[in-house]
Amino acid sequence: MSTEITGNLKDMLVDVLSISRAYDTIKYVGLHREFLVHFGPQAAACGEKVEQGSEGVAFWVNIAQRQLQQAIDKERIWSRLTTSESIEVLEKDLAIFGFFVALGRSTQSFLSANGFNTLDDPIEDFIRYLIGGSILYYPQLSSISSYQLYVEVVCEELGWLPFYPGIISTTKQLHMHKNKQECPPNDEVAPQALDVCSHWMESFIKYSTWLESPSNVKAAKFLSKGHKKLVECMEELGMIKDKTLEVNTKESVERQRSTLHSTAKVSDSFNEALKKVEEAMLRLENLLQELYVSSTSSGKEHLNICSDLEKIR
Repeated sequence: MSTEITGNLKDMLVDVLSISRAYDTIKYVGLHREFLVHFGPQAAACGEKVEQGSEGVAFWVNIAQRQLQQAIDKERIWSRLTTSESIEVLEKDLAIFGFFVALGRSTQSFLSANGFNTLDDPIEDFIRYLIGGSILYYPQLSSISSYQLYVEVVCEELGWLPFYPGIISTTKQLHMHKNKQECPPNDEVAPQALDVCSHWMESFIKYSTWLESPSNVKAAKFLSKGHKKLVECMEELGMIKDKTLEVNTKESVERQRSTLHSTAKVSDSFNEALKKVEEAMLRLENLLQELYVSSTSSGKEHLNICSDLEKIR
């Protein structure tokens, strides 16, 4: 069956079913990847098409997360990290980070293809945060081999989602007509790029159920801080967002950011308690090793340690 025919059948299916039910139906017959490739441009246009509504946006956020989680699990990227998080938490965190790694790299390429070889500080800082922010929360990803594999996996997996449609052809066109002269920056491009980033960041904050779990506090912190950086960039450019979009998202995003911040604070308190436990246990280990040297002093210390542990309990 030709690509054109299957594409028409998918369009007809979406006309009579919701996007999520249509996907489940296509997935059942083993054509889920073809479905994603066919409707990827539609997902990328969600920010412009308000009529798709929250259900459509939530669907694409959920699909992107799940696809990335499966790819990360398949390549066992989590095995390169030694942390206290479970494998499931690691996969979900890395999936969310990975989505914005791909978005950051696409944004960087889009701006470069349109003459922005050097960027203003706030925008450059924001894009750098999207691409490398995961390392701040999982430092072991800073290994060149680990990070390279991670980036390759997430970018390849999201190949069906064109954040900036036509970016490849635009880049080739610029190379063909450059003639050793730099293309002047297009002033409309930077606001367009920030609008795309705003759409996806706000969509994840609003619709990602993973972020509601205290276990995924690192991803929550990442998005909360990233959104603040994004707002700073938009203020720097004097951007005025579409009012209808702003009314629909601003209150919800602020509410979700407040929730994420509260989750982060609870996690910080929990981490402090764990740190005290670890310190007390370390002292106990040292005392046990030195027990044969001085039983009297170790006895006193043992009472102090028990007191510390009792307070934490």
